[in-house]
Amino acid sequence: MSQTNAKMDFLSANQLLVKWLVSLAIPTIVYFMLPIDGKTMTHEMGMFLAITIFMVVIWAFGLVNEIATGIVLPVLYVALCHVPAKVIYAGWLSDVPNTVIGGFILCKILQTTGLGKRIGLGCMYAMKGSFVGVIWGLAAAIYIVSPFIPSANGKSLIFCAIVISLCEALNIKKKSTEATALMMAAFLAVTSSKLCYLTGGGDLVIGMNLVNGVTGGTVTWFEYALWNLVPATVYTIMSVGIVVFLLPSKMDKEALKQVLVSRYNELGVMSKQEKIATAFFIFTLILLVTDKFHGLAPGMSLCLVACISFLPKIELMDADKIKTVNFGPLFFIMGCMAIGGAGNYLKVTQWMADGTFGYFYGLGDFGAGLAAYVVGVVGNFILTPLAATASFSAPLAELGLNIGVEPRIVYFSFVYGFDNIIFPYETAPLLLFYGFGYIHFAKMVKVLAVRILLVMPFLLLVAIPWWKFIF
Repeated sequence: MSQTNAKMDFLSANQLLVKWLVSLAIPTIVYFMLPIDGKTMTHEMGMFLAITIFMVVIWAFGLVNEIATGIVLPVLYVALCHVPAKVIYAGWLSDVPNTVIGGFILCKILQTTGLGKRIGLGCMYAMKGSFVGVIWGLAAAIYIVSPFIPSANGKSLIFCAIVISLCEALNIKKKSTEATALMMAAFLAVTSSKLCYLTGGGDLVIGMNLVNGVTGGTVTWFEYALWNLVPATVYTIMSVGIVVFLLPSKMDKEALKQVLVSRYNELGVMSKQEKIATAFFIFTLILLVTDKFHGLAPGMSLCLVACISFLPKIELMDADKIKTVNFGPLFFIMGCMAIGGAGNYLKVTQWMADGTFGYFYGLGDFGAGLAAYVVGVVGNFILTPLAATASFSAPLAELGLNIGVEPRIVYFSFVYGFDNIIFPYETAPLLLFYGFGYIHFAKMVKVLAVRILLVMPFLLLVAIPWWKFIF
């Protein structure tokens, strides 16, 4: 037995060593392959690319906690790429930190009050017990809470727990068609519906801030919803519909209904805290929708309502509960924002744009939109969503201006591209859903591959025409 354990420890240590060697080798090779001439490509630009790739590989292998990498990344840019600290840390003065902090607190309120679970089970219960109805009820619940939680990971945690409890109650086996369908429907609803709202994800706030810097304008929460609520809702329905079509179930309707009724009845009547939380979230939505009138940015609104949650008679938050909120991911998010700031300062993003985006010229709105979508899909394989958003949002917007295409059409098409993935390592939410072991890999790939193909006609027939009309 001891020999077996020693062998396993040896193999584990060797695997770790190989991962570190690969993580160091890839950026080193990239650096020495770059055409560094001191003019078009400087040493600092090469170091920026090597450091960024090094961090991406580390994230992919899970070698270092992402919070630690988010903290050290800006330091490396300052020390090795000679980027001024005021450029690297400029993101902390934006609305992004407020959005993330407020959103994490609201997510915790949904969890601690039980309102998130009630919304999820309530929507599924309302669908009368059919398996297809449960999938659409699950999607509806996610759609409802989407504007309040600017974190796909936060939404994923809430609804992963709901799906797992449902699978356990129904004795649904891991990696079965039903388990895969429920998990994939939840995942796709989380990532698709977030595109409806500016507060749907931290990367959306980052991207719009960068695009605003190019266009010289500002975007309110209501304006963003006006641009994206319709196409993103259609996109969400299409995404969940793919799961329904490709992963049909023969589960007994009555048995499923009985379990849902039992689970829903266990919740009992709404508690006082749940009622207060319901009114609280309605107020939050009103505050977000009316931002054009009161002038508060979305992040400030979320922080304001987060503070209100501590007030007497409301008490959705208190000293003990706030200690359980994990604010660590904020440092990872801000570290990713530093990628965009450093890349723009060193003109790396412009260099990448010159080499990649030259094919966009003469394509028009529809062609440029599709090309930006492809850039997003391909970029998924090598960049994290936040890193890609920080690196490409501004160059894509500038490209749109240069070729006479509405910059927001190019940017939004890119966002849809980066929402389409194949493998779990490409995005944290899918890693979370897949990591519980309920998803069958081949069935997951089939669903995601079909979705990638269907998004192209969706962009041509729905999204881009809507954007051309609304802009």
